[in-house]
Amino acid sequence: MKLLISALLLLLAAPPALPQPAQPATVKTNVDEVLLDLVVRDKKGKPITDLKPDELTVTDNGAKQSILSFRLVQGSEAISATGASMPLDPLRQIRLVTLAFEPFAAPDQRKLARSAALDLVKGDQGVNVFYSVVVIDTRLLVLQQFTKDHDALAKAIERATQGVSAPKLTSESDAILAELKRDLNGQTVNGADQDVNLLTAAVETATQALPAGGSAGAAALQAALASVMLDMLRMDQAAMSVGTRLSVSALKSLVDGLRPMPGRKSVMYFTSGMLLTPELDSMFRNLMATANRNNVTFYSVDCRGVMTSSQNASAMRQLNRGAAASDTTTTRTSGGATKDEILASDTYETAGRNNLDLALRDLAESTGGFLIGDSNDLRQPLRRVNEEISAYYELSYNPGIQNFDASFRKVAVASSRKDLVIHSRNGYFALPPEARAAGLAPYELPLLSALSGGKLSEDVKFHAGAVLLQPKKSGTGVAILVEIPLHELQARNTLTSTEVHCSLAALIKDPKGEVVEKITRDRSFGLSQDQYKMGNFLDKATVELAPGKYVLETAVQDQESRKIGVERSEFTVPGAGGVGISSLTPMRSYTPNAKDLDPAEPFQFQGGSVTPTLDDVVKKVPNSALRLFFTVYTDPAIAAKPTVDVEFLLNGKSLTKVPMQLPPADTQGRIPYLMTIPAEAIPNGTYEVRATAKQGNTTAVSSTSIRFE
Repeated sequence: MKLLISALLLLLAAPPALPQPAQPATVKTNVDEVLLDLVVRDKKGKPITDLKPDELTVTDNGAKQSILSFRLVQGSEAISATGASMPLDPLRQIRLVTLAFEPFAAPDQRKLARSAALDLVKGDQGVNVFYSVVVIDTRLLVLQQFTKDHDALAKAIERATQGVSAPKLTSESDAILAELKRDLNGQTVNGADQDVNLLTAAVETATQALPAGGSAGAAALQAALASVMLDMLRMDQAAMSVGTRLSVSALKSLVDGLRPMPGRKSVMYFTSGMLLTPELDSMFRNLMATANRNNVTFYSVDCRGVMTSSQNASAMRQLNRGAAASDTTTTRTSGGATKDEILASDTYETAGRNNLDLALRDLAESTGGFLIGDSNDLRQPLRRVNEEISAYYELSYNPGIQNFDASFRKVAVASSRKDLVIHSRNGYFALPPEARAAGLAPYELPLLSALSGGKLSEDVKFHAGAVLLQPKKSGTGVAILVEIPLHELQARNTLTSTEVHCSLAALIKDPKGEVVEKITRDRSFGLSQDQYKMGNFLDKATVELAPGKYVLETAVQDQESRKIGVERSEFTVPGAGGVGISSLTPMRSYTPNAKDLDPAEPFQFQGGSVTPTLDDVVKKVPNSALRLFFTVYTDPAIAAKPTVDVEFLLNGKSLTKVPMQLPPADTQGRIPYLMTIPAEAIPNGTYEVRATAKQGNTTAVSSTSIRFE
């Protein structure tokens, strides 16, 4: 019966039907105004400051809009459509500028970025313009919180552009984080000293009526600015990626953190280019649309200097290759197609993306800014940036959205006056105010709506489950797995590959029905036809939970068909103490000698990587096998060695119990165990597999079921 031990561990398979939760109360709003800020110039680049609202036409999704409010913000005052001037409240109508630096390897790029940033901040921008300095390097690092202190900004810019290693900058950023908390005077909510509570307290402080006296108002403003910076850092904690994905995630953190503050907000993004691959398109569009709804403008600064021909060289080589392949296809009269001919279409797309300024230009122009680059002297374009920070138009309108379906709504602004150039935002996602306030991405809205409806659905079939990991005093690690057969997703075919795009959301709820963890993902990737027909997509996230009973609610949406599947299951997290054992997990594949394997990765065995599965059915075909993975967690306080017995049961009756020969524990007290047994000899049926670990007087039990057919 060793075979049965390899049974796929799905404790989560075929969960019993749960009672449907009551429909939650919803918050409704009748007003959802869109605020636009515009920069208007004539054809020579001179700012236009005498524009009237009746000279503008605003369309939202093609429908003409009625302008509800209109004013010119200039310096420290606002000028209405009638020409009346009103001083800006420097404590509320603030303008925030974030200088965000990517790490630069080349000294000349660092020098160009440094001189450009110093030139930007050295001028007097008025009483209500504040700057901050951050670095994007593995995580979002704050080198200077929002301030008007030119000397402090200059020092931070020098640090950001010196090529200092990330660990050194990290320690500086952590010190600033502590300072931000001190700026809030240790205020907490419900007595907890956590960033999220500090942020809540800061927002409460900043939105209260300002006490009399400038010092009291300045203190409230300082609290508000500290809360914005903390919010950026909190948003960034969930961004785990590399390369462009990391950059886009960090920029999204900036945008989310700036959302609560009024006024025009700008991000000066100093970089050496951005290679945007197709799987990041959705994430990138979400960044731009969220920036537009949060009133954030990007100015992309390419610090590579003059290099138009060299940055296009790679693109031109690929374009020429694609053109040659296409020409051969149209002129050849015999013979089979070559690989280059088949790949011609994809070659064109790759060539287009090889210009690293294209994504930067799109980011800037879609949010009302512009690209600065292809120059070794950035003073002139930076003067334009200073002009736009100091003077711009604000207008608002109500698009009258009836259905907040998270779709993209295109915005356009035109003028009846000739020869004007209008820099504005190109659109936003239709999210309700409460969803925007919660910082939800557009793809999350339909998923969370489906989960709140309480109805299970197999419109998209998938498996979801919780795998218990190492128990600790602070809480037990739990891996949340979502496995989607790729053929369940509607494909978009190209000449050479099949592309799929799906999104998922998983909510972990306690017995009171309160959400203790939320996991969301948006994934798109290309596949071969064989992968599409036979493969599975597995998403894995690890959380830490206290002992108790939990409900896992999961939704998956196919972005091509827009269909959504919903699953619900229960699991229990035991208390810590004594020997522990993970969930029994069936294995889909094993990669020996896996490179760069994280020591904290729970699914590893003898230097290799284990890919788990949630499929609870084993097809008995020639050479099929049961593969079961689990980990024993030893208690260092107990001298006795741990043991494990694996038992197989059918209809509640024990068939066999087999003692396992455990190897020594690793340095973390873990004993990973992987069993592989031929499956053909096992009779058809559904079996329970139960593993009992013992060490001294302590015991831990894990079980699952599997069906053979």
